Order: sequence, then C-alpha cells, then structure tokens
Amino acid sequence: MIFDMYGEKLIIMPNSTYIGTVLSKINLAFIARIFIEVVLYFIFLFVVKKLIEIFFNKIVSKISDHEIKRQYSTIKFLCASVINTVVTLFFATNVLGALGIDMKPILATAGVLGVAIGFGGKRFVEDIISGLSILLTGQIRVGDYVTVGDSTGTVEKVNLAMIKIRAYNGDVHFVRNGLVDKVINHTRDYSNPIVEVPVSYNADIEYVMGVLRDLSKEIKNKPEFSKYILTEPEIVGIDSFGESSIVIKVRFKTTAMQQWLVHRYFRIMVKKKFDELNIEIPFNQLDVYFKEKQS
Repeated sequence: MIFDMYGEKLIIMPNSTYIGTVLSKINLAFIARIFIEVVLYFIFLFVVKKLIEIFFNKIVSKISDHEIKRQYSTIKFLCASVINTVVTLFFATNVLGALGIDMKPILATAGVLGVAIGFGGKRFVEDIISGLSILLTGQIRVGDYVTVGDSTGTVEKVNLAMIKIRAYNGDVHFVRNGLVDKVINHTRDYSNPIVEVPVSYNADIEYVMGVLRDLSKEIKNKPEFSKYILTEPEIVGIDSFGESSIVIKVRFKTTAMQQWLVHRYFRIMVKKKFDELNIEIPFNQLDVYFKEKQS
C-alpha cells in the first residue's frame, strides 16, 4: 500500500485509464464553467491591479520627494507581480480539481520537493533576503541608472529574485540579488557632471577660465536647461598638467538623468566659443622623419 502524508491510500491507475477518466469529465458544461472562471480570473486580476494602482497613486500624490515616489513605484510593481502569481496558482489548482485530479498527492509531493530544494536552495533564499533589503531601502528603483558589479545601465525591473538592467547599447543584464555587493546609483537625488576642458600651455589661463565662466552662466540661463541645472556652475580651475595640455574642470549640479544632456551641450558651446576666440584645444600629433641610408 502507498499512503500520502494525510494517511489516505494513493490509487495508481494505468495512464490510459487515468487519462480517459479525466477526459470523460470534459463536456459542454465543464467547458462553460472553465470559460466563466477564466473570464472571472482576468476580471479579478484587472480589478486588483487597479485597486493597487489607485492605492499607491493616492500615497504618491501626497509626497513631494521625487525619489520616494520612484521607490513607491517599484514597490507597486512588486505587489502586482506577487498578486498575479498567487491568483494564477489558485486558478490552476481550481481547474485541476475540477478535472478530478486529486490535489493532495500533488501538494504532498510539492511539500517533499520543497524540503529537498530548501536544503540546496541557499542561493534562492539569499536572493529573496537581498531583494527585500534592496526594495525596502530604496537602493535601486525602476528607472535608475546604476552600476552593479560589471553591469551598468537603466533598471527596467526589480523583484525579489533579480535585477534587470538595460545597458546603453541595448544589452540586457540579469543580476541575482544575492550577488549584489556594491551599488553605484548614478541618478540618486542629483548629479554632478564634470566637464574637462584641455587648453594649450601658451593660453592665458585666467582669460580661458573667464570664458568658461561666461559660458556656464549662459547655459544656466537658457530656458531649456535652467530647469535641469540646480545651482550656479563651478569653475574648479586647473585640474592637471598633461603632456600637451592643461586641463581645466567645470562642475555642474543637475537633476537626476539630465547630467549627460548638460555635459554634451556644454562641450558644444566650448568648441564653438574657442573656435570663435582662436583658443587652441591641443591634440596629440605625430611627426615622422625619414632618414636616408648612407651608402
């Protein structure tokens, strides 16, 4: 005799007989019932997701901090994902039960397998615990531009198991939460894009820094950029002496995700202005000499 965990006998039927028994239950009434349950399943999922969205939107509408809003958006996505999984499992179990498939042996087997997997599922448990920590502390949110290990890009998805990161070239990186040791969030609160401007050793440094100061004020006052630049740009001064140039740094403080826009446009402004004022931007040159071979 074979018993399940509930002490009941398990009846092992031949495959053909068992399948025939299951198929015999499929009739017009059964199909109509399953159709209604499928419709109710999708309606229930739609209503629950809408309620979750309304709930979180009400909370977010009362918060002025943009960073906290993004954190709540990530938690909202996680809640919807968990609800979807639970409801789907319940629906699948209900359909199998309607077909006459005894769920007790399946649940008993799942319990045994769960224990067995639990012993070897250390990595999975680590992922779940790390995922909870990441979500609750707001280290990473959907839409952030981050560096996690060797992966850099925009976060497209965060759940309890892993992080999905889309690189600038379109590559998708899937990083297990248990492997997340160090996170660099490039778009948290604000950014400080730094523009390095190389100039010739023959240039009047005070004059060049004055030009850069005027250009930084100009971009700060442009309507299309003023909403992104939070404070007055800073002329840091001479940063280093290179082999063929002196490097001057200019630092901005911008809203998150807009640092690259400001950085690139300011470089265009510098190039145009330096060309206009004949300020040299040095570059490496190679002089080649040919020596005649003496006979």
